[in-house]
Amino acid sequence: MKNKQKTQPTKKRILMYYLILAACLLVIAAITVGVLFGVKPADNSPTIDSGSTEEPPVKEPDDEPTVDTSSKYEFISPIENVTVSQAHVFWHNKTLNIFRLHQGMDFACDAGTEVFATVDGTVKSVYTNDRLYGGMIVIEHADGVTTVYKFVDPSETLRAGSTVNRGDVIGTVAVATGVENADGDHLHFEVYKNDKIQNPDLYLKLISK
Repeated sequence: MKNKQKTQPTKKRILMYYLILAACLLVIAAITVGVLFGVKPADNSPTIDSGSTEEPPVKEPDDEPTVDTSSKYEFISPIENVTVSQAHVFWHNKTLNIFRLHQGMDFACDAGTEVFATVDGTVKSVYTNDRLYGGMIVIEHADGVTTVYKFVDPSETLRAGSTVNRGDVIGTVAVATGVENADGDHLHFEVYKNDKIQNPDLYLKLISK
């Protein structure tokens, strides 16, 4: 009887081992079938056929404004006979009797002197009776550059939206008036880059030559 009691649990234990082994085999078989015949998860990314000799299409960049690097983008003087009477420096405004940075460059000349577009561009605005500067012309150019011509009599045909080329006559110097009246007849010329005031000589190179 003692031998039978010892043998009986041993058979149960062996049977349990077989059942566990069978379960493991079933799990392995299920995994194998799933790998061989299962459906791969959806993949929305584009695939390239390794046997194809064609390269995948390249997306063209959006059109961007280009900067004209030809000689037409080189600035010329806004008047013919250049006499710089006031540079872009800290100065004393005799009309207002204050000290401040002179935001542009002044060219001493007689009223009636022709004023030229310094570089190709599009007229942004034309003023004929500004309280501070009399007549004024604003022209936009490539690369975020804007030029401003103050104390001028604009040409009658000049309008906002007009296209001008370097050297085109856009007006004449007016009789001294406004906030620089005490300096006599002259052209006041300014340059902006992305709406920030610049030293005009960086573009004209009249003083730094």
